[in-house]
Amino acid sequence: MAGRPGRRRGIWAIALLVLGVALAFGPVVYLFGRFTPVKQSGAGMAPTIPEGTVLAMERNPGEVRRGDVITYDAADWGFDGPFIGRVVALGGDHIAYAAGDRALTLNGTPLDEPYLGDGDPGAGGVSFAVSVPQGRMFVLGDNRGNAADSRFHQESQAGTLPVSAVTGRDSGLHEEAPQMLALGLVSTAGTCLLPVGLGLGIASLVARRRRPAEVRGPVWGATRVDAP
Repeated sequence: MAGRPGRRRGIWAIALLVLGVALAFGPVVYLFGRFTPVKQSGAGMAPTIPEGTVLAMERNPGEVRRGDVITYDAADWGFDGPFIGRVVALGGDHIAYAAGDRALTLNGTPLDEPYLGDGDPGAGGVSFAVSVPQGRMFVLGDNRGNAADSRFHQESQAGTLPVSAVTGRDSGLHEEAPQMLALGLVSTAGTCLLPVGLGLGIASLVARRRRPAEVRGPVWGATRVDAP
């Protein structure tokens, strides 16, 4: 068996093809299995998330934390989602803003919001003082002057939404993130292995077709026998 023409190349062909498929398609399966791509269609999260940006939103994020960028279902407000916003307060928190304040206050302390850049935390001119019920959240856009967020729906549970309305959480992955670049390299390497494995497979088949036919049993006339 070890001497069969092309056998070794055939083994390498199978190994490279299996590895190539795993590397080429593994990252794709991983990304679409764990994340959902969502495109930011408005300016409500600028400058953090410019309009047109595609985010990789983590499916089933589990615990929701203050500061998380999320996608959420706004059915309580009478809208179909998903929408993108930032969680600024959770159950048990008191979040407030009065016209002219330099910052929102969270539980009586000015809220540090570095993601706003030079944006006005109170842009939009809506004052509010909300004690968030347990199991709910208060959601704002980073672009306060152009975001239809919790401030504008205070007639419904003071503008809060159930935490269960969260459909995804920003994973921080984007086209230039190191993780995405690494996954892209892995996929590219797998794609390059596929033609190599295919070529070895073809070479193995050609070698097997060219092998001489096996001689089975005695060949009459091949041996000279002298008469006694």
